[in-house]
Amino acid sequence: MERTIKTLFIRGFLVFIMVAATTSCITPRHTVEIHDYILVPNGKPVLGKDKGLTAFIFENNQRKIPFQQFLADKYNVGQYTDVAYWVNVDGHRLRVMLYENAELEKYFVVSDFMVTNVENVANQIGSSAKFIAISVINDNNEDCLADESLYKNLTADYLKSLKDEFNNL
Repeated sequence: MERTIKTLFIRGFLVFIMVAATTSCITPRHTVEIHDYILVPNGKPVLGKDKGLTAFIFENNQRKIPFQQFLADKYNVGQYTDVAYWVNVDGHRLRVMLYENAELEKYFVVSDFMVTNVENVANQIGSSAKFIAISVINDNNEDCLADESLYKNLTADYLKSLKDEFNNL
């Protein structure tokens, strides 16, 4: 009987050591909390450019109407899918392109972003998407949110005011 207990104890100890060694090798995932918005490179591809567009990403307010509907109504786009429109911002003509949820997940690792406002299904009025992404180009297909762009601050300010208008509905 003592020998069986001793063998079980040794096996249990070895299993414990193996589990401890395995879990200690796993690095924790780094998540990013989006307080206002973040700019993330390598989004949708654009004609004539090697890298994808930079995206303006912010957390969706699921208690509001879908952001696609907000944009379609505000700019008379007429459709809620594949929302893209031209807008004049301080005399500059810009094309704003909204990512669908599937595109957002295709180009970016959404699991790297932390959701701060979790809503249960009963409180969700709009889209169930957790994040919204927008890219902007000018007439020459230049990424207006890229670090080297002369339009970066102008575009980011426009998108931030658009986001704030949506959240204040």
